Amino acid sequence: MSSELPNPPDEPADRPAAEALPPPPLPGQAEAADWTPQDWRPPPSAPATTEVAAGTDPEQVPSYGSAPEAKPPLDTVSLIALITAIPSLGLVSIPLGIWGVIRTKNKQRRGRILAVISFVVIGLWAIVGTVVGVMVALPGTSTTDQAAAPAPSGIVAPTTVPTTVSPAPATVSPTSVAPSKKKIPGHQPHGPLRKAKKVYWDQLKTGDCFKGWSEKGSTVITRVDCRSRHEEEVTGTFNLRGGSRYPGDKAVEKASDARCKKYFARYVGIDWDSSAYNYTDATPDRSDWRYGDRLVICMAEDPDHLENSRISLRKVKE
Repeated sequence: MSSELPNPPDEPADRPAAEALPPPPLPGQAEAADWTPQDWRPPPSAPATTEVAAGTDPEQVPSYGSAPEAKPPLDTVSLIALITAIPSLGLVSIPLGIWGVIRTKNKQRRGRILAVISFVVIGLWAIVGTVVGVMVALPGTSTTDQAAAPAPSGIVAPTTVPTTVSPAPATVSPTSVAPSKKKIPGHQPHGPLRKAKKVYWDQLKTGDCFKGWSEKGSTVITRVDCRSRHEEEVTGTFNLRGGSRYPGDKAVEKASDARCKKYFARYVGIDWDSSAYNYTDATPDRSDWRYGDRLVICMAEDPDHLENSRISLRKVKE
C-alpha cells in the first residue's frame, strides 16, 4: 500500500502575495506581552466640506443633506395692490401693482401673482363702469331723438318762439292758464265734510245748513255740511210769547221779522240793508200754535244760489 500523499493542486499564478505580518516575538523578549494583531482598517472618512469662494454669502450656497430651503417672504406691496383693487381704487392699486411686479422680478419675494390679479380686478371695474355709463346715457339719447324727430304728416309742428317776443295780452285763454281760486270770506268750516242727516225742524241749531225746505208739506229736512249744496243757513232760533190763543199771521210775522233781522246782522256781520244776501224765517201757523209750537227759525240765504249754495255766510260781511 502506497503512503504517498496526493499532490496538492496547482496554485494560480496570479495569487497575490501574502500580506506581511509582523514576526512573532523572539524567545528573549518578554513572554508576558500579549501579541495582538494590528487593525489595518482605514480610518473613518471625515465629512465632506464644501469650499466657499471668497466674497460669496455662505447662506446662498446649497448644502446637501441639510434642512430644506425656506420660502421667500410675501411682498407686502403686491398684497396692498390687490386689496385696493377690490373697492375700485385704481389710482392707488395700479402704481402699487407695477411696483410689486418690479419687486418680485428676481424671485426674492413672493406675490407676483397678486399684483397681476390686481390689474385684472381694475380692468373688470373699468368694464362695469363703461357698461353702466352706456345704459344710463341711452334713455337720455332716445328722449333727445324723439324731441328732434319731425312731426308726423297731418300734424303741424309747433313753431319756435323768437328770442324777442311782444308782451303777452292782458286776457289769456282759460285753457292755458288755470283759474285762480278766490278766497272765500267769512268763517268757513274746516276738516272732513259733515255727513248729511235727516232731522226735524226743532233739531236745527244756529250755524246748521240744510236742504229740503222747498218740498211742500215737509216736516223733516236734511242737515248737511255748509260746503255741500244747501238752501238755507240757520242764523238763530227763538220762541214767541203768547197765550193759547193764536195772535194772527201778521203779529207772528212782525215779531219774527224784527228778531230775525237782528240775528242776520249778528251772524253775517253786516246789516241786511247793506248785505248782498237775504234773510227769511219759519214761523208756526194756527194749527202749530194750537199744539203748543212757538218756535221761530231765522235763516240766511244766497239769492243767486237759492238751492245750490256751497259756502257758509257766517261773518262774510257782504
